[in-house]
Amino acid sequence: MDALIHTFVFAVLFFVSVFLHELAHVWAARRQGIGTERIELYLFGGLAYFKQGVASSRGWAWIAFAGPLANIVLAAGLAASYYLLVAQLPVEVHSLFNSPPPRPVNLLEWMLWIGALLNAALFVFNILPAYPLDGSMIAQHLLARRFGSGTAARIVGFCGVVLSILRFVVILAAAISGVLLWLPPAFKPNWRAFRGTGKKKSNPPRPAVEANDDVEWRGKGGWPINK
Repeated sequence: MDALIHTFVFAVLFFVSVFLHELAHVWAARRQGIGTERIELYLFGGLAYFKQGVASSRGWAWIAFAGPLANIVLAAGLAASYYLLVAQLPVEVHSLFNSPPPRPVNLLEWMLWIGALLNAALFVFNILPAYPLDGSMIAQHLLARRFGSGTAARIVGFCGVVLSILRFVVILAAAISGVLLWLPPAFKPNWRAFRGTGKKKSNPPRPAVEANDDVEWRGKGGWPINK
């Protein structure tokens, strides 16, 4: 029974965290003057669909970063709440790094601790420089300022290929151990970006789109895609 309750609580924490992640994308998009049609949640993530709009490369990078930023803020808040609840006050700063955290002993403490770990993990995964994660857009914006958009896309694609291979190794090792695991990023979009085999070989996907185009935003990070 306890396992069932913990599984349910984890699922709720996951979907709430993903929803707030997507909501942060929506907020950042509105700051750029781009409206939102809807947010959809799936088993392993979510998507935010934006209305027509145009944003600069920097604007799309900020929209992408808003999601992981929300997760790390949530992780910090939940971890702080956990320590305030279970640790004896006052807490010495050096003890936070020199000793392991106290183990949760009830459901509320477990929720706070798992919620903090979950959001920290979502931040780490989403900030990776690989398509279609949020980190791909952030990295491409930063790299394009020095190397140009085409080279930047290929660099991010190469990083994504390496990470997707490591992902396969981890998933295979987990499967051998009897654990079913899913991890980003996917191999195919990163291989295409690395080879420069998008719609136009000389022009990788760009964050700015024409005002009369419909935009689909992939909340896990991806570039806007015309419908």
